[in-house]
Amino acid sequence: MFWSFIGLIAAVAVLGLVLRTMLNRHVVHLGHTGLLYSNESFVKTLEPGAYWRFDPLSNDTIVSVSMVPTALTPNQFDVISKDQFAFRLTLAPLVTITDARAFHEGAAPVAVDMAQFYPGPEMRLSRLNPVLAHAVMAAVSAKTLEEFVANPQAALEGLKDQIADVLPGTTVDRIAITSIQLPPEVRKMFTEVERARREGLAGLERAKAEQASLRALANAARNLANNPQLAQLRMLQTMESAKGAKTFVLGNASELAAGEEPAKS
Repeated sequence: MFWSFIGLIAAVAVLGLVLRTMLNRHVVHLGHTGLLYSNESFVKTLEPGAYWRFDPLSNDTIVSVSMVPTALTPNQFDVISKDQFAFRLTLAPLVTITDARAFHEGAAPVAVDMAQFYPGPEMRLSRLNPVLAHAVMAAVSAKTLEEFVANPQAALEGLKDQIADVLPGTTVDRIAITSIQLPPEVRKMFTEVERARREGLAGLERAKAEQASLRALANAARNLANNPQLAQLRMLQTMESAKGAKTFVLGNASELAAGEEPAKS
């Protein structure tokens, strides 16, 4: 009886191993589209979910393609501006796959196996780089360095239309600029120009402040000259706010010159 029970357990284990070998389970995750191929021929599109196959001799293959917006691998491009300044750009195209079959069949010879990545496959489409490099060079060469640095995203606005046909089944949402690397001497030149501009602005602000102060003093002098009572009131305010023992001499300059005894307080 004991040996029969052991034999039954062994038989179940062997049967489970065989079933596991013969039974193939594939999951199409959310945000992905599955493509079913049989003998290298397209059969149908699969919605997200789990799919089981019980056929050890089947040549069926399920490819999972991400349909969520994806950033392609950033690439560096050496460019020259209209005024002959050389610098380096790092760009990352942001794309969304709209046709899974067209993308997979059109990009498969040069793309990473899409089924190996989840949730976002990293796509390296080598044929995109030459077309993108040509478009970037043309766009940058139409701008001076100062114009490009002032608004780089606007300068590259038309790139996505130029590379749209390179990626089958894909919509290019935009081209993201991840970095702009200027040579050290160019960075120093920009720094010096900006410093000079800031110093000029600071000097201008100081001059404006001095002019405003002089205008205020001139207005105060006119008010005192035209209103003697205002001058006396100002004197009383000064006497009231003075600290400690102080001597104030009241009188105008003509009285003092004539030798008249001024009033003291």
